[in-house]
Amino acid sequence: MPENGKPYVTALYPEQDDQAADSLGRAFINDPTFKAIIPDLTDPVERAKHLADLFRGMLAIERRSGQPVFGVIDDNGRVVAAAMTEGVGHPGALGMVTTGLGQMPRMMRAIGLGGLWRGLNLVSVLAANHPKEPHLYLQVLGCDPPFQGKGYGKALVDHLALEAKARPEIAGVYLETMTEANVAFYSSRGYEIVGELYPIGVRTWRMYQRKR
Repeated sequence: MPENGKPYVTALYPEQDDQAADSLGRAFINDPTFKAIIPDLTDPVERAKHLADLFRGMLAIERRSGQPVFGVIDDNGRVVAAAMTEGVGHPGALGMVTTGLGQMPRMMRAIGLGGLWRGLNLVSVLAANHPKEPHLYLQVLGCDPPFQGKGYGKALVDHLALEAKARPEIAGVYLETMTEANVAFYSSRGYEIVGELYPIGVRTWRMYQRKR
């Protein structure tokens, strides 16, 4: 929740994952990537529900692999923004399947067999194009639409920069975005475009914030 008028970023515990998944599902309701993953699901409300279930599965995999999840909590104690992050080890599609085998039925129900296949293909392409030097990875960042524009996303991005700064072996923070408007947002936080990809037909900007 806000502290002195500024969003306060905190580690999220597993019991908060349902709230985080619901917020992320609504945050990515119009994201080009998820529209490509589940193209047949055109109703926004239904898409948000299915995406929330997908994010529940993704969060469960993050927990199983020991990766940190951060968030911002509103005055009512609910998670309204969340960031899924990874350390130096990035498992890729095969590692994701191996670690998250128990979540595959849930994810298949959420996005269907075709969506799961497209999602794994996306993960495989993205994982193969990470920077070679040790870095932190911002896998997912989203804010519930009613809370957007309050600086919650900036707070999460800046928090991850501090996480990288605390570790001398880390060269920076890396991410991908498939939304053009986000390029300006991340650029304003010190990220630079280092390339583009077109996995599953979606233009994807690769961005890197090197430590100063």
